[in-house]
Amino acid sequence: MPELAEVRLTADYVNQTSKGKVFTQVDKNPTHKGDEVQLPFQQFQLYAESRGKELVLYVLEEGGIDSIPIRMTMGMSGHFQMTPTGQEVKHSHLMFRATDGLTLSFVDMRRFGKWKLGQEWSSNRGPDPVRETDAFMANVMENLDKRAFDKPIHEMLMNQQYFNGIGNYLRAEILYRLPHVNPFMPARDAIQLEPKIFHLCKAIPELAYILGGGKLKSWENPLGEEAATPQTRRDLFQCYNQPGMSKVKDKNGRMFWYDPKWDGLDPNTEWDHYSGLPNPKAYERLNQ
Repeated sequence: MPELAEVRLTADYVNQTSKGKVFTQVDKNPTHKGDEVQLPFQQFQLYAESRGKELVLYVLEEGGIDSIPIRMTMGMSGHFQMTPTGQEVKHSHLMFRATDGLTLSFVDMRRFGKWKLGQEWSSNRGPDPVRETDAFMANVMENLDKRAFDKPIHEMLMNQQYFNGIGNYLRAEILYRLPHVNPFMPARDAIQLEPKIFHLCKAIPELAYILGGGKLKSWENPLGEEAATPQTRRDLFQCYNQPGMSKVKDKNGRMFWYDPKWDGLDPNTEWDHYSGLPNPKAYERLNQ
């Protein structure tokens, strides 16, 4: 699933490919159950912004001052692609037709992506950890007493109300770089123990963005750029899907990768006698 870096790169692609173009209509694939998009403008331009895992596509009236936002989530495989009109790729669901014979399409093979006409950022998603770092930190610290933070830190990092844009590969890499934080300990304790987690929630997505995205199974950089060498990609992926790492399915069915040192504990012991932190195997048993 596209995470913070991939959604930001998607917005870059929209802006680079749409710059200077004038669009005249938008068509929706009739087989898709998404909302119809009816626009009041005869001609318009497009501009995109990202915030965590969300993207807002702004439809700007050509020669005017009015604009209409379209809030979009990418789902598992959603992305945009510019093609000659009439040569849109399979699974194109929203198609913006330009006057120069090109079409910008929202493509989503698995159809998990969604859009809402007239809406900007979701109220139940927190600030962007990279672009709104201070607000992101404040949102977490001001709510640290909430019951949500009783959950293990590896689950909490997937909570978009507080960690908007952090997904499966990012949480693995963030927690792996905190050697004294047991990923199965309560989120509140982990944050108080190691505030460096805030820095990593900014730094690791930034690194992924610089490298051109995470090269995920269902996502490739739409800009076609590859800034990563084998070494720099190893600098990013030290834990996620790496040989020798441990893994367990979380309560939402997502595979979580972590340092195997947390497995070297008595499976019948609730807490690691050395660090005082929860035992992964005890965590599994307690959540059955």
